[in-house]
Amino acid sequence: MKVRLMDPDRDFDPDLPEPATADDVRRDLELDFLWDAMAAGDGFLRAVARAATVQSVTDPAVIAYRQDALADTIEHPDAVDEVYAVAMDALSVRRGILTMPVRGHPELTLSHSVRMLTALAERLERLHEVCGRVGGLFRSRAFRELCAVVATELDETYLSRLRGHLAELEFGQGMLMSAGVGRDGQVVRQVLRRPKRENRGFFDRTPLRRPRFGFAIPERDEAGFTALAELRARSVADVSAAAEQSVDHVLGFFLQLRIEIAFYLSVRTLRTTLAALGVPVCLPAVSQDPACTAEALCDPCLALRASRAPVGNDLDLHDGRVLVITGANHGGKSTFLRALGVAQLMAQAGMVVAARRFSCPVVHQVLTHWTREEDAELRHGKLDEELDRMSRLIDLVQPGDLLLCNESFASTNEAEGSQIALEVTSALVRAGVRVRYVTHMYDFAHAVEQAGLGAEFLRAPRDAAGTRSYRLEAGPPLPTSFGVDLYDRVFGTSLAQA
Repeated sequence: MKVRLMDPDRDFDPDLPEPATADDVRRDLELDFLWDAMAAGDGFLRAVARAATVQSVTDPAVIAYRQDALADTIEHPDAVDEVYAVAMDALSVRRGILTMPVRGHPELTLSHSVRMLTALAERLERLHEVCGRVGGLFRSRAFRELCAVVATELDETYLSRLRGHLAELEFGQGMLMSAGVGRDGQVVRQVLRRPKRENRGFFDRTPLRRPRFGFAIPERDEAGFTALAELRARSVADVSAAAEQSVDHVLGFFLQLRIEIAFYLSVRTLRTTLAALGVPVCLPAVSQDPACTAEALCDPCLALRASRAPVGNDLDLHDGRVLVITGANHGGKSTFLRALGVAQLMAQAGMVVAARRFSCPVVHQVLTHWTREEDAELRHGKLDEELDRMSRLIDLVQPGDLLLCNESFASTNEAEGSQIALEVTSALVRAGVRVRYVTHMYDFAHAVEQAGLGAEFLRAPRDAAGTRSYRLEAGPPLPTSFGVDLYDRVFGTSLAQA
């Protein structure tokens, strides 16, 4: 059986290797706050949330498939929680079975597997009952098909046959096998047999009905007991291996069920947490359209870190190739850039987004290039480090990717930094990469405006008193970042009015 709650064609694998840039993206977008909120202290949920976030889905149909399943999780929390509880209970069975399989001892392995399967069969019956009861509540294809698979493959006929097989494998009436004798007197062609139904009654096995032939091994005949044990072991070897594989298969199914429901539970928890902080949330529209629009978009990681809703911003990108954000220092530019990056990742994972409305195109991967602190070991300067990091990103970037740059190449003088930034941005955009760039370098922003790249601009304003509203507005770059008023505020001067 396949779970396939997160993708109609395959099971989700949280153990796939992360992209080479995943750790930089985590650090720059402050995703740890997001994953911690989704996990609510559960390490397993956090691992699933992280894997789902960094494994971007590029098919809008799969994203919509997840969104529908998430809507069911939100609308029918008790039903989804009940299915999840069955999976959790099934995975706890291993801890409750004290005996363990022993390599090289098929009988012990078979005994352990039978005990495991007997306990798991009870959980399969429970899953069948739960899915049959709640299946009609769901509207998403994901949950409806899961319930249909459980109803079809775990029907009463199958479960009854499973219970019968497990009863036989306990060998309560002894073990029946057939064997031949080889030319050298060795036992050959050993096969474990199922007793014929007409021979299973008590009187059918007594001398009153037919003769019986047998032998008894003397109590102290260790060699005889050893030989008999070897015969039994060889007889059950194939059945033992099959039973062990069956245990792995059933446990694997319940583990996959737990993984994929855990994703939806973690998103549901995040949604509840953000709503409690007053942060708007919505299911985004994801498509191949290059336009990107947002209403009241904010950074959920900032909200979770500060325990309050940050200021939201609107966005209306028509072309979507280049967005340059300029304006007042400490005006919310970097925060909005993080909000864009986090929203893109959440949207392509099938999650809710921290906005009243959000739509975006699919991208292959999200990359970040943030300014870094000075190298404490003084092995290289800041500009060298930035160039090296950008070089590694360019080796990985592909057409259709999204690159977020926050004050990149601002560690040198404006003329040099603007020239480097312009050349890099122009080359990437012409190669089909979408770029979002926060900068205080007017020369660079003005050059992008004149370069014919289809750039669009946002600006962080400030009023005459130097107050920042943190609400970005559309507008071309200005030849100032209003740093003087920050100096006045810190040092008590009045240079901004001079």
